[in-house]
Amino acid sequence: MWGWIGIIVGVVVLVGLYVWLYLYTRKRQRDFDEQYMAAKQRFDVFVLNKKVVREAGQSKWLKYMKFKTYQVVGRISVSQKVKGVQMSRVQAMTFHTTKSEYEKIQPQHRYKMDVAGNYIGYVLAPAPGKQSKQKDKSGKSKGGAAKWKLWKKSGTKGKIRTDSRDKAK
Repeated sequence: MWGWIGIIVGVVVLVGLYVWLYLYTRKRQRDFDEQYMAAKQRFDVFVLNKKVVREAGQSKWLKYMKFKTYQVVGRISVSQKVKGVQMSRVQAMTFHTTKSEYEKIQPQHRYKMDVAGNYIGYVLAPAPGKQSKQKDKSGKSKGGAAKWKLWKKSGTKGKIRTDSRDKAK
């Protein structure tokens, strides 16, 4: 009897802890989203390279744990108007992003990105297979017929091919 009561109390405590953790993380995510939406700007970034790094957390409890972070190094043009004088410069920056945005990005390409500080929130990029499909289509239309003619001539040396099945008939 007392064993069942202990199990029920334990389950209730675990469910309560789970609900509290869920609400706490949701509140933190909402706060982060508000800060990001207030500070985001759209920049044209040329991606130099990208890497996955395991870093320690920022708070005192998480500093002993290693988390996988997705980093993108890009060249960005920053401009500012000071006392009527327009000043701009190009600098390399390291950005942090999510896994889904990281997978969209290819090195040595230019993308438009929503950036807040050093965080990339959204990448305006074509679908990953779209560029390669366009290249394949253009290659097929021009080089496809030429490849067929080359194969046909090389296999038969200009003569009509006959199969063993044709000879049997």
